[in-house]
Amino acid sequence: MRNKFVAYFFIVFGLLTSACNITKKVPKGDFLYTGGKVKIEDKKIKKKERKSLEADLTALLRPKPNSSILGFRPKLWLYNMAGKSNKGLNKFLKKKGEPPVLFSTVKVDFNRDVVANRLENRGYFRSAVTADTIVKGRKASLVYHALAGPQYQISTVNFDVDSSVALGKAIKETAKNSFLKPGDPYSLDVIKTERDRIDNDLKEKGFYYFGPDNILVQVDSTDEAHKVDLYVTVKGTTPEKARNVYSINNIYIFPNFRPRDTSANMQEKTKKYKDFLVIDPRNTFKPSIFERTMFFHKGDVYNRTDHNLRSIVW
Repeated sequence: MRNKFVAYFFIVFGLLTSACNITKKVPKGDFLYTGGKVKIEDKKIKKKERKSLEADLTALLRPKPNSSILGFRPKLWLYNMAGKSNKGLNKFLKKKGEPPVLFSTVKVDFNRDVVANRLENRGYFRSAVTADTIVKGRKASLVYHALAGPQYQISTVNFDVDSSVALGKAIKETAKNSFLKPGDPYSLDVIKTERDRIDNDLKEKGFYYFGPDNILVQVDSTDEAHKVDLYVTVKGTTPEKARNVYSINNIYIFPNFRPRDTSANMQEKTKKYKDFLVIDPRNTFKPSIFERTMFFHKGDVYNRTDHNLRSIVW
């Protein structure tokens, strides 16, 4: 009971003295950084959306201040309680604590650019961001004021591809499932998701070497109407092998594969069973079992779903 009382005493004592102790190890001429926040100044943005946007932007700010609970910074307090020595109790306190986050480490211009860039990625193309420093004693915080301006919306989505070739035709066929919708706000995140969607669809059609980076979404904006036209196309630098459809050639099945096995000694132990080449020198399984568990055959167009199903089964 006495030990609990002593523990409570130190906790209460720490809380009462934390206000004086909190900046104990902040160098002279510097300040304890207590955090930053972003404030959207454009009242035309709906309150709910504005609050969500402010929270999203504030989460991008770096560095993060010392962790706090109801205004109390327990880890910073522990660190401040430690002496100069790195032994015994001092070592424990420093390990469990946090050194003070100093205002001098904050790169204000970098944070301002990050906020402006994220706003642009969300369709606020004409945003402006400024920063104000608030100093209270030996503590300092930042408020970033963002004038977002009108958010641009998608006017049209155009799949600008050559449908006379296999790749262009396959991309054109995916347009009906596009995540890019006229009337929606412009969003770089949605564009990235759209590139992934196209890549996933193409993987189902044999374009094994195609990747999301081969898709380019060009933006053409109309300032007066705050609208953008989007043009989905294939980058000119896309390699030839990424433009081709691939089919399954030989299918090798290794029921008892070991890392020390080499391709040379494997060839000697290969047995053909229908479309498959089975390397099972111990005859562990009947070849017919592989036929029942395979989802693709020689000559089939490559399909990512069947490929992944094969991986799950094994």
